[in-house]
Amino acid sequence: MEKNKKFGVILMIAVLLVGVYFIFFYDKKNNKNEQATKQEKISNADRIAKELADKYQATIGWEGDITYTLQAQEKLITGKPTLFKGYVDDIFTRDGKTFIRFSSSYINNYFDYVLELECNRSVVDTILAQKKDDRTFAYLFNTYIIVANIQEVSKTTFALKGSALSEDDVEINIESSGLFTAKGTCVDIAYIAED
Repeated sequence: MEKNKKFGVILMIAVLLVGVYFIFFYDKKNNKNEQATKQEKISNADRIAKELADKYQATIGWEGDITYTLQAQEKLITGKPTLFKGYVDDIFTRDGKTFIRFSSSYINNYFDYVLELECNRSVVDTILAQKKDDRTFAYLFNTYIIVANIQEVSKTTFALKGSALSEDDVEINIESSGLFTAKGTCVDIAYIAED
């Protein structure tokens, strides 16, 4: 019996040590690998953005500290291309021209914007072909780097915000909006793979 108790204690200590190893060392090793992979993806997105910005001499880093339409107009209506990041919200035609509506990326920390850009058919075909390859719900959040010439910026005056009070009752509030709409022409886009 004494031998069985000693063996049981030694076995429990060994299991505990193996568990501690996996918790502290193996998990950290996996986290480092995941962080390296994430860093590679971030670097790839940054590389694509830099290549497009260099190619078209596009304005970058304009996003910070915009509260009023005037500030957005001064930063975006410059006569030269501007670099944006967003996802495709809609593709439509108006007056015989094709437009793509991009919404600001869901990870945008600065402010919300919508780009309504006149685009040539090759850009539209690129987006439509990419969406056909991915039949999952995730394609709705496919992120693009967009280079555009902006001619007009406006800000939506009001926004409707709703909150559920109960299963059958919803409260809708009219609030001031922070959504900017920029209109112009699409110069180029590049797809960025996201998780």
